[in-house]
Amino acid sequence: MDYNIKSIKEEFKKRGVFYTPPELAEMIKSYTPKNIIEVYDPTCGDGGLLKVFDDSVKKYGQEIDKVQCDVADEMLINKEIICGDTLEEPAFRGKKFDCIVANPPFSIKWNPKVDERFKDAPTIPTKGRADYAFILHILYYLSDDGIAVVLGSPGILYRGNREYKIRRWIIEQNYIEKIALIPGDTFVDTAIPTVIIVFNKHKKDTSIEFEDKALKKKKIVTLEEVEANDYGLSVSNYIQEDIIKEDIDPIKMNEEARIQMIKKLENDIKIDLMVCEFEKIDKVEYINILINKLEQIKLEI
Repeated sequence: MDYNIKSIKEEFKKRGVFYTPPELAEMIKSYTPKNIIEVYDPTCGDGGLLKVFDDSVKKYGQEIDKVQCDVADEMLINKEIICGDTLEEPAFRGKKFDCIVANPPFSIKWNPKVDERFKDAPTIPTKGRADYAFILHILYYLSDDGIAVVLGSPGILYRGNREYKIRRWIIEQNYIEKIALIPGDTFVDTAIPTVIIVFNKHKKDTSIEFEDKALKKKKIVTLEEVEANDYGLSVSNYIQEDIIKEDIDPIKMNEEARIQMIKKLENDIKIDLMVCEFEKIDKVEYINILINKLEQIKLEI
């Protein structure tokens, strides 16, 4: 089948379907382990995220959109692509993956259900937002030695209610290794800020690394600090922009203030002289009054 990828992507946009830009896909890949032999993407779209992995890596993907499925199937080699609803009818049941990557659709509605993927969580994700349904699906399919890298909306880091309960549970399970904030417009078709979450089921400690891509800053945060922030994971809670405080020279500041005061006095005197001329008041007498006042101030010093 002969596809014009550019025209297909434009059609996806018209239908509200978006793909992962190659540069963003490479960034996501940079958080995955080296020398993997297979990778799974539960919302693979047109296969753009899987494509950045070597042809020798076996690729597993599922996608609900038939057109995108066909594009992924045509574009990728060494792959197994299943067309279907990942949350309703998950493919590859019984299989665990050492490497999972995903860019799930942000905050779409879904039909909540209870199966083996969700039974251990403290609650089922709300019907109005499927973000944590995808995350719980990914964690279920992730092997005990696996790494999952998921792109999401910043809201999943701080929203409350059911999402808060699930987020807290995931933190308590010690599954989150890193969180990176990507500012909007970093890549084509990424106008809004996004976050990358790295899940690791075999962490060596309980800390979480936070990264702000815009500020180019990283920080290791303890579990106790996360708990103190009521399990909020917004990067801005832990990384702030440095404010450069200039050294203040009091002598220079006083000189500048005096210059401004003299300029204001000159303007006021000019205005008064204009009024004198308009009202036919003796300007010389007015100037003499000002001089006498200055002389008086001088004598008092």
